[in-house]
Amino acid sequence: MATVALRINGELVDDSVLASEAEALRLRFEQLTDEQRQQYGLTASSVKSTAVKWARENVIEQVLLRQAALADRAPLDTAETEQGVREAIARHGGQAKFAESGVDEATLRAEVETRLKIQRLIAKTTSGAKAPRTKEVATFYRRNKEQYRTVEQVRAAHIVKHIEKGVTEAEAKEAAEALHARLEAGVSFEQLADEQSDCPGNGGDLGYFTRGKMVREFDEVVFGMRVGETSDVFQTVFGFHIAKVLDRRPAGLRSFREVSGEIRERLLEERRTKLLENYVDRLRASAEIVDRQSETP
Repeated sequence: MATVALRINGELVDDSVLASEAEALRLRFEQLTDEQRQQYGLTASSVKSTAVKWARENVIEQVLLRQAALADRAPLDTAETEQGVREAIARHGGQAKFAESGVDEATLRAEVETRLKIQRLIAKTTSGAKAPRTKEVATFYRRNKEQYRTVEQVRAAHIVKHIEKGVTEAEAKEAAEALHARLEAGVSFEQLADEQSDCPGNGGDLGYFTRGKMVREFDEVVFGMRVGETSDVFQTVFGFHIAKVLDRRPAGLRSFREVSGEIRERLLEERRTKLLENYVDRLRASAEIVDRQSETP
């Protein structure tokens, strides 16, 4: 006997749907920083109850949007639908694995069409959002400059020889020192990183990172180096490394020119979100939503 939690315009929603959404929210809340939790008014003791409360609202909105999208009988673009079906089958691991999944293609196609109709509805609902003017973007930047302060970043590459099963500390150190000697002889750092490092690929490039993202021993070396400098062999808990600093970004305030595109898109997205929220509110105002203790659908 299924337990029904909600009836939305006559559609029954099983409590397992609410439970699944609540669990997803709970996990998301637990990944937030303390500052982010404060913004949402969350405490350690309220995470679970808030997840349950928000799950109900999320599910109601999802069902109302889906119902409204399916009420639109306008045909979908055939090519877009077929592409969606192919991508869905690919996510199952290909045609053979999809055939083994027990999901028939008609069901999959219906799911793809529903998703595309929801996307179409959202795009139509939010299409009226006006792009912010330059003055609005500049005002937001002036009032929120602290959001665009950055800490020092380094972009570095590394070569590493791990201490692992079958490789002693002495052997890993010897291998790293041999590679360092080849660097001093003129062999390309990127070449050795790709061909000889125990973490090969992309020339050993680790991208940009701030202090604390890497282990302490690695930070102590690379943040004390100049751009273009290559380190001696040094040890971390992972093994023996050779690092090369590719670039540095000092701490400071990002310029308006640098962040204006981000701010413009942020403000535009906020306006789209507001239009969608208003539309969902109108759907809720005319919907029949009934909480049910238990029912057999």
